[in-house]
Amino acid sequence: MVNRNYRAIGWAVLSGCMLVDAASAADVSVIPGIAVYNSDGFVRIAGEVRNNTGQTICTPQVEVFLMDAGGKPVGVKSIVTETKAGLGQQPTDGVIATRQWLPAGEVAVFTYLRDRKSLSGAAPAKHELSASARQCDGALPKISVEGFTDKVDATGYHAVAGVLRNTGNIACRSPKIVLGMYDASGKLLEATYIEPDEYFQKKLEPGKTVRFSQASMASPDWGKFASFKYWGDCASHEP
Repeated sequence: MVNRNYRAIGWAVLSGCMLVDAASAADVSVIPGIAVYNSDGFVRIAGEVRNNTGQTICTPQVEVFLMDAGGKPVGVKSIVTETKAGLGQQPTDGVIATRQWLPAGEVAVFTYLRDRKSLSGAAPAKHELSASARQCDGALPKISVEGFTDKVDATGYHAVAGVLRNTGNIACRSPKIVLGMYDASGKLLEATYIEPDEYFQKKLEPGKTVRFSQASMASPDWGKFASFKYWGDCASHEP
């Protein structure tokens, strides 16, 4: 099993997509999670994107605007900002949420992580978030999580396991379980996912299952972990 939470995802692939109108918070909204501006030298911002459109949307993403204590912008140099600058776009920073397919009324979790060495200007002290997503193309996959277990050892590390089942009518490419780690107040601490190696870039056919497991998962040290939430997900139809 491979956890690819920090695999680089090029922002450029979104440049030609039709985005859902996110001008109103009633469409695609952000639910803030825990934000830490210096977590061992990193800026870490977690949260959820909620789909209020009434239809499934795809590739939810969040633009992140860092500011200092006085409200002045803090510059960020990242793959996202460099790619957008190269395309002649406003080089705002951001992150793609962990779920590719987001049904109506549900949330996609995200973690924005930046090395403070990549920042310019004063130290970040606050931020603003803006969400959007694109319209989905083609038939919608459906994958469920069954038999989820979470065992905690004496040192506090988690071992999670379960089964992914394709309950839809089309194949699911690169099936995965998306995990949100929450504190007792319901705020997101961290987003991650587990993708079974044997189906990476391969298709799980309707009715078929695959097991997932991940051991030695540490609880976030920037907040007190209380519980997991989880969802099944698939990659886009084409690699």
